[in-house]
Amino acid sequence: MDAKVEDREGIFVVSLSGQMDFESADSLKAQCLRNLNQKSVIFNLRDLSFVGSSGITPFLELLQELSRSLGPKFKICSVGTEFMRLFESESSGGIEIYRDVNDAHRAFQSSEVQALTRIRPFGLKLEIQ
Repeated sequence: MDAKVEDREGIFVVSLSGQMDFESADSLKAQCLRNLNQKSVIFNLRDLSFVGSSGITPFLELLQELSRSLGPKFKICSVGTEFMRLFESESSGGIEIYRDVNDAHRAFQSSEVQALTRIRPFGLKLEIQ
């Protein structure tokens, strides 16, 4: 998996591509928590391939931690049906999903842009150290 970070007017767009496995997702989680904590972040999943729930666990943990610490300061866009089903199955709210990067970016600047969906906070029980 590749992750490219772009600063768009103080909003960091993390574009993910390729296949997410446990190691790459764990590395992404560590890097994001270290470098993007307390920043406005958009995760663009347009070019990310679904690999199954075991390979995506660290990514779900990252989203849970960001949801807890950032709240409305992070958004997800360009989510494929497989990821959407996974997010919904984790009984997730608080996560805003947008059609594309431009909609997600505009949502940071205006309350007029509506999310495609809002997923409840993740039900995962984690102990973040």
